[in-house]
Amino acid sequence: MSDFNNQKLNLKFHQLRLVPYLTIGSLIFYFNSNLDLNYIVKGYLVLMECQLGIIFIYFLTAKITNKTHK
Repeated sequence: MSDFNNQKLNLKFHQLRLVPYLTIGSLIFYFNSNLDLNYIVKGYLVLMECQLGIIFIYFLTAKITNKTHK
């Protein structure tokens, strides 16, 4: 019975790992949809913002997981 509850918690945590990426992606889409710039500049900004967002999420999750393991 306890194995079933443990698997249920891991599944929920695994599903929540997608939430930060979805929020960063939606924020990038929102901010770039209102810009009146050239398409090349918009594409470059999207790529740079996505890379910075992924790095931010990586360091944030690393910091959070280190706090829970200590």
